[in-house]
Amino acid sequence: MIYQEITARLEEICKRIPREQAEYIKQYLTNAPYWVIETMQLVKKDKNVVFIEENTPADNVYILLEGSIRAVDYRVKGFAFDYMRLDGVNIVGSMECYFRIPDYMTTLVTTTPCTFLIISRKNYEKWIWDDKNALQMDVASMGAYLMEQTRVNRLFLFLQGTDRFLYMFAKNYEKSQSKGDYCLDMSRQELAERSGFSIKTVNRSVKKMEEDGFISRKGHKIIISRKQYEMMKEYLDDILDQTNG
Repeated sequence: MIYQEITARLEEICKRIPREQAEYIKQYLTNAPYWVIETMQLVKKDKNVVFIEENTPADNVYILLEGSIRAVDYRVKGFAFDYMRLDGVNIVGSMECYFRIPDYMTTLVTTTPCTFLIISRKNYEKWIWDDKNALQMDVASMGAYLMEQTRVNRLFLFLQGTDRFLYMFAKNYEKSQSKGDYCLDMSRQELAERSGFSIKTVNRSVKKMEEDGFISRKGHKIIISRKQYEMMKEYLDDILDQTNG
């Protein structure tokens, strides 16, 4: 794909996505030479597509421009643990480059239709070490991600059952940037994978949250209002204060 075509399509995408994300992409690529842009592929993938598999050669770096993805750990036989969700804009596959790991460390699946910029690992490494701006942005993003994962893992050690789901739901509401009602677009299977609990525990916890007024249900969909989100935050803040004390 020629430079002018890719940059024109990137401009169209930047008009659709939130301003902060658009500015990040523009800044990230601001010093990228022509040959880097020309070797990138702009690719769309449907929902529920596995685009990276753990322990396969880490040959490409994916820049998520639009949509959401999730990371799933299948290392426990017969059980999948969905431990991370990312929304655009995010760079995946770069950590393997920095740490000189030959294979991908996790399995990544699209949770919505997604748009990616894809660059080969060889070209990415050739570019990134000479682009101080993009390198610094990568390192800052990677550090923030690792710190957040450490914090979440620490919280999950003591948040059990319903409390763990309340924490997940509150975080989803915040990421949606909703000011009113928010529909949680996750199946029971996805909730089980995200929490590390069985579907039976998911159903029991969802029922308890509904009875306690933290969520509402419309058919099979879980609805969280602004008032319910505030209830979750107040409840969780009390738990975190007790733990920190």
